[in-house]
Amino acid sequence: MRYLFLKLLPKNLASRMLGALSDIKLPSPILRSFIRIYCQFYAVKLDEAKKAIGQFKTFNDFFTRELKPEVRPIDDQPDSIVSPVDGTIAEFGEIKNDLLVQTKGIYYSSIDLVGETYAAYFKNGFFITLYLSPADYHRIHTPIAGVLKEFSYFSGNLWPVNDFGVRNVGGLFSLNERIVSLIETKKTKVALVKVGATVVGKIKLEYSDLSSNRGEASRFHLPVFPPKNYKKGDEIGRFQLGSTVILLFQNGSINPENLVRNRKIKMGEILGKSLSV
Repeated sequence: MRYLFLKLLPKNLASRMLGALSDIKLPSPILRSFIRIYCQFYAVKLDEAKKAIGQFKTFNDFFTRELKPEVRPIDDQPDSIVSPVDGTIAEFGEIKNDLLVQTKGIYYSSIDLVGETYAAYFKNGFFITLYLSPADYHRIHTPIAGVLKEFSYFSGNLWPVNDFGVRNVGGLFSLNERIVSLIETKKTKVALVKVGATVVGKIKLEYSDLSSNRGEASRFHLPVFPPKNYKKGDEIGRFQLGSTVILLFQNGSINPENLVRNRKIKMGEILGKSLSV
């Protein structure tokens, strides 16, 4: 019944509407009360935010809040690969026969996820899936230092990416809207896949004005000009409400560390060591 309801729900339209509602400027006392209730319900540490509660103008302003830099230190080892987000390690493993694990017993295609050209870069590579809950910090950062020369946008559906969606919707991440940022160094490439979800109003990018949930079927592969150089841990985008990030690594380019399914991780904490420094 829940699956049927979600199938029939106009998920993209509902998400755009909720995104628009989150941008409405409410009277300050009402907005502050709503934010406090939200923080209490989801155990959000509001004291980590740069802004005081009275400085937020909309709920989305709060939801995409910037944090004080000292609360998310970036691992400074030259060869470390760090988490680009606060979230939960949902899945990880080798990309075998161009397939990634969605959850136990369910697989999906890297070609469907990022397109044939990008998928070829990551043949026999490694992936890490990170789930962001409503309680998490929702800005997205770079896992390595590198240059961004191009990215791809795939329109699609907006199924929920929570446990229910992952277990019941085959190929979920390749069905949903997503934006793929290709970060390059002299020796390797890393794909950072930002996946949309139900009630995610938009995926916003630091390097482009393009955003997701455009209300039209489309697919773009665009250059970033001039190319953008990023240090490890620099902000690259944000989710307006929760979703998922998938990292793709080339074959032999990462030595994973401390990857445990369902473990919470914070932006800047180590995911592994680069073998291609």
